[in-house]
Amino acid sequence: MSLAEQLRTLLREQLITIIPNQGLVNFIVTAIMILMWVVLAFIVTRLVRIILFNSKSFEKKLGRTESKEQQTVRRLLNNIIQFFFFFWIAVMILSELGLDLIPLLAGAGVLAFAIGFGAQELIKDVIAGMFLILEKTFKIGDYVEIGSQAGTIIDVGLRRIKMQNWKGEVITINNGDIRVIKNMSLNPSFAVIEFRADYDFNLKELESADFKNFLNKFKEKNTEVLEMPEKVLLIDLNDGLKFTINIKTKNRKHIGVERDFRRQLIAYFQNKNIDIVVPVVIAESGPVA
Repeated sequence: MSLAEQLRTLLREQLITIIPNQGLVNFIVTAIMILMWVVLAFIVTRLVRIILFNSKSFEKKLGRTESKEQQTVRRLLNNIIQFFFFFWIAVMILSELGLDLIPLLAGAGVLAFAIGFGAQELIKDVIAGMFLILEKTFKIGDYVEIGSQAGTIIDVGLRRIKMQNWKGEVITINNGDIRVIKNMSLNPSFAVIEFRADYDFNLKELESADFKNFLNKFKEKNTEVLEMPEKVLLIDLNDGLKFTINIKTKNRKHIGVERDFRRQLIAYFQNKNIDIVVPVVIAESGPVA
């Protein structure tokens, strides 16, 4: 006899002494058992959260910061434990109501039961989610592009991920539906600035000490810049001279660097009475760094 059956028998024996109606006793025992399972579910899920997330606050007290990867794994474990525990609690509550699913699961097999209730998608999503974490495809805080959607990962669940785009909209995608992922948070970015000048523009101006000093000062004043280019590239001769400058920046900080450098580049050539044209570039849909 299981512990639940022993508790059920004990309650029935105690109540029958004060309530002569057998049907009413059975009803009260069932209600108490269901309440017990609900309370147990609440207590266990709270304990799981305390165990999983208490170490996070402990690390903060020690002055350690939790990595995005640790945060992702922590949330995923919490979701996995809650899912399977709630499934078990639901089976026990149904059993209290007279719907015993244990023989069905044992007789037909777990796989047949899952397929019979259309759980193929659930299994696919869970397996895909596990591989996404194990292979370190992305983590919370990464800016990614999945299909036609782009945004920052804000949650990784057992079945789905949530990402927030630059408009503030939250997009939910099933893990099993993810095919191609473009992660733009893994490597440094490049700010690409193009400008045009007339054919009589003196190319030596771009190799002068003044221009090199201008580049060095821009790097010193801008903490988002990792590396300035050694040379300015001439990329086109049609309709004047077209140049490009590629600046290595911290991840996803290129848009702000491009904006600042264009403004200062125009001011530099204006001080030297040199006419250049800096095209207005419309950034791709995304957060402005």
